[in-house]
Amino acid sequence: MEVTKKIAEYVVNTSLEDFPPEAISAAKAAIIDCIGCALAGSKEPLADILVDYLNDLGGKPVATVIGRGFKTSAPEAGLINGAMSHALDYDDITVITKTHPSAVLIPAALPLAEEVGATGSDMLLAYLLGFEVSCAVGDAISPLYFDDLGWHPTGPLGALGAAAASARLLGLNVEQTAMAISLGASQSSGLRQNFGTMTKPFHAGHACKSGITAAKLVRGGFTSGTDALEGRFGFMRAFSGGNDYDPEKAANSLGNRCFMIESGIEIKKYPCCGSAHLALDATTLLQQRETLDAANIERIDVTVNFDPPRSLIHARPKEGLEGKFSMQYCLAAEILDGRIGMSTFTDEQVMRPEAQELIPKIEMKRTAGYEGQTSWAEPFNVVEIHMKDGRVLTEKAERDSVGALRGATFDAVREKYLDCAGLALSADNAKMTLQMMDKLEDLGPVGPLADLLGG
Repeated sequence: MEVTKKIAEYVVNTSLEDFPPEAISAAKAAIIDCIGCALAGSKEPLADILVDYLNDLGGKPVATVIGRGFKTSAPEAGLINGAMSHALDYDDITVITKTHPSAVLIPAALPLAEEVGATGSDMLLAYLLGFEVSCAVGDAISPLYFDDLGWHPTGPLGALGAAAASARLLGLNVEQTAMAISLGASQSSGLRQNFGTMTKPFHAGHACKSGITAAKLVRGGFTSGTDALEGRFGFMRAFSGGNDYDPEKAANSLGNRCFMIESGIEIKKYPCCGSAHLALDATTLLQQRETLDAANIERIDVTVNFDPPRSLIHARPKEGLEGKFSMQYCLAAEILDGRIGMSTFTDEQVMRPEAQELIPKIEMKRTAGYEGQTSWAEPFNVVEIHMKDGRVLTEKAERDSVGALRGATFDAVREKYLDCAGLALSADNAKMTLQMMDKLEDLGPVGPLADLLGG
């Protein structure tokens, strides 16, 4: 089977009307959430460095840099907007691929839509197509890709999704779209070892830029293979470690399954690695019924649904970014402060003596009987707080696994957006952009929306 070409046919021939209303609504929520995260991320040090880098490069000013008040070329806008979307690790996740899907799709789709004069409906469709392509391929490769080979799934799968979304916005035909996806596949990258540094959000930005670049080059006559997913030396075999992958499953899934509903979009409540969220939920539940004094805690055992350390690779963090990828610090901060917010992850907060004293008392372990199995095989985490007086306080939290929009209502997404957008936009512009995205499928050219998002 010509898998890459069949996927390209899906990208070219699918319309917005082919998606259920629930999927379209969840996609809109994801877009709102992602752009809010980008606006908040535009105030991070990472953004300052990337802005300086872009100023050195120059580039035709056709695409808005979110929250920074200037335009650059579409690929470079994708790079910085994608990195800013993921800078706080506050952006959404999806269960099938264990990726941050929106941070590699919207920052790719928005610059191109702005450049070519595409409508809100066009951008919404491009997002959904990129999401479905990424999930279809991710669902058909080896679990080793997510758990054991060191890849950060958001980067490689994101490059494929961004290429598919970009190809659709540029109106490429089936042959060209297959080439764009193949060229995106050759740019796929991202190593888990770099978690806790600015390089993790760079993975998302690089995927955005890769997808836009691939589609633009192919439109200009650049050539690529049309079988880079399924081939003997292609993406699926390479990222699966050579075994346990099924290209035909990926091709046959598209159009027959709706991953937006099956896998869903999980909105984050906390600006840190999603692997810590269930344990944070459980700790929050404990705090609602108990007064937790860190001085009275003997130790904390956290039973997790993955083999530690996985994404949470910093057991003894010394910096704010490392704290985002430390179960120990996340739980310590929740107990000490009663909340996890954007101000939690500064160097000073991580290094405060009371946090550093509590951190060594917290230990992760896998659910008994699940050792060595795929991450998230069991849908829960358990937190056990052993007090010095002999009491053991226990709470379990489960992952929301039903529906297209998970972890938050649409109204909660709107509230989160206004909170994040307020860091970079005026109150009036924050409300106006939210109103425009609320009716995205009825919006004309996205240029006016992008202009407002520039800040």
